[in-house]
Amino acid sequence: MKKYIIILLLTSSVAANSQTLNDLFSKSDTKISWLGIDYTHVKLVGDFSQFSGIGDENTIEIRNKYFPSWNSLIINEPKKYDVRGMLRKADIFYDIDLIMKMNSETTIEDLESYNNPNYSEEDIKGFVNSISFKNKDGIGVLFIAESLNKINEEAYYHFVAIKMATKEILIQERLRGEPRGFGIRNYWGGSIFNVMDNVKKVYYKRWKNELN
Repeated sequence: MKKYIIILLLTSSVAANSQTLNDLFSKSDTKISWLGIDYTHVKLVGDFSQFSGIGDENTIEIRNKYFPSWNSLIINEPKKYDVRGMLRKADIFYDIDLIMKMNSETTIEDLESYNNPNYSEEDIKGFVNSISFKNKDGIGVLFIAESLNKINEEAYYHFVAIKMATKEILIQERLRGEPRGFGIRNYWGGSIFNVMDNVKKVYYKRWKNELN
């Protein structure tokens, strides 16, 4: 029995560490999970009080109300915010609880800024390393939000695909999203849709070609 347990553990370990970027672009038994949009490092550039419903304590409301709301868009409107289509995968697991909890603990004093932070690959590695993926397996896909820029009417997100067992980053790409719509929820939700649509139509093919 002990030998069986050891062999089973070794087999599971090998399987977890054998996941590669190719698993995203081909038929594979590897579990692919959508982890959500990480807003813990986002910067709000410009006057967000111009949006109706946002008062003097706008950063508190954005963290407590809109971080969950923007993540919920993808869960509640899967045909529009099409993770499966974006990744060309029929089976996607939605596992956003960890990111939602992280977002709820974002320090509001650090949210507002005068400029985009332009996060580097090393910055993104540091952010990923700070996330605990305990008891999670397979490949996790998330957006790390960099900035919501009211002045330039644009948002930046980093598309990140991670081997969760080792925190190895398989893909990291900084992408620009154009916001659209009425009200703060729909306006910045439009930037998420724009990024997902660009991944689906442009970047997925580019990444696959680079792999081959």
